[in-house]
Amino acid sequence: MLLLLGTLLLLLVLGIPVAAAIGISSAVYVLFGATSLQPVAIAQMTVSGANQYILLAVPFFILAGELMNAGGITKRLVDFAQAAVGSLRGGLAYVVVIVNMIMAGVSGAAIADAAAVGSVMIPGMIKSGYRRGFAAAINASAATVGPVIPPSVGFIIYASLANVSVGKLFLAGAIPGFIMCLYLLAACYIVARNAKMPKGRRSSTTELLRGLWYALLAILMPVIVLGSIISAVVTPTEAGVIAVLYSLILGVFVYRELHFRQIGPILAKAAKQTSVIMFIIASAKAFGWLLTYMGAPEFLLNGFMSISQKPWTFLLVLNVAIIIFGCFMEGGSLMIILTPLLIPVLKAYGIDPIHFGVVFQLNIMIGLLTPPIGMLLYVIMGISGINMQEILKDLWPFLIALIMVLILITYIPAITMFLPNLM
Repeated sequence: MLLLLGTLLLLLVLGIPVAAAIGISSAVYVLFGATSLQPVAIAQMTVSGANQYILLAVPFFILAGELMNAGGITKRLVDFAQAAVGSLRGGLAYVVVIVNMIMAGVSGAAIADAAAVGSVMIPGMIKSGYRRGFAAAINASAATVGPVIPPSVGFIIYASLANVSVGKLFLAGAIPGFIMCLYLLAACYIVARNAKMPKGRRSSTTELLRGLWYALLAILMPVIVLGSIISAVVTPTEAGVIAVLYSLILGVFVYRELHFRQIGPILAKAAKQTSVIMFIIASAKAFGWLLTYMGAPEFLLNGFMSISQKPWTFLLVLNVAIIIFGCFMEGGSLMIILTPLLIPVLKAYGIDPIHFGVVFQLNIMIGLLTPPIGMLLYVIMGISGINMQEILKDLWPFLIALIMVLILITYIPAITMFLPNLM
């Protein structure tokens, strides 16, 4: 086990891409550490890792998010939200949270949502008199809602690794995602009131209705996608196809902001993102199989049991550990490496893997906001030119809000399991 994990750690420190590091470390262990295993076993497990029907949904939701951003859907959602709540003190911060909540019902990708909404909202907030750091911090924080509110690429990956229902995971994330939005809105209210942030112009009823009319088809998009999944009319993969077709029709024929010459680059970008995810999943399958072969889950279980046999203590230690790991590792890689190890331990403690999947996903989202590897921070820095010190100064209220939600859903499983139990 030391050879496998040591090789992986060394390759990651050297800057080798995660997927390659996982695959190479697995091959090194089979060739030099496990003489009883044949190298062909690695190839077989790698192929089986990618050969899962549930993973067909990944490219569709990634593509839907790209089409949504390029087709003018984001802009119309921003205009409507601004007409509805923009006149409140700190109203543009509320707009950011609401738009991300609506977009979360389609794209399921935090990075894409942060880039799409942030590129529109951050310049507008700064121009309206908001602090640069605050504008960047709320855009980064609100993007964490995307992979928790279904559909979610992260949930699809977790379901494939944990062998659980992706439909139930989608349902489990709905209420926690909504609570995340409420807590972020509350944080916006407190900060805006204390800092005397600017108010916007109050929109007339005519302007509000016009904004609703222009954004209505965009608002209906997550309703159609989520409604079709929850009602069991379609599978998550088929819902991804619906999201792609809906985005394409809106962007090309209704809003007319998406041109056919843009389709090629969008497809290429979505394909690149999908290939990276699939490469990591395929490599992780072999890596997880080797850890199981070596008895790593039993070793981990015995370690946790020696600390405490109470589930609440285990979840506390695990949450703290994942937050710390998230400061130094990319969230998707962390999920892919840890899930095969943790599933047997969760069962021993009597913790539902569906419930933990939502806890894990939210924990990873918090990691996207923590330096030095917080990807959302770098995305926002890239599109806004605001340095990390400015962002971190205004980020802490939103981090506290998200950690409060994490504690809430960790120790009240009924929040996540209410909708799945209705199925």
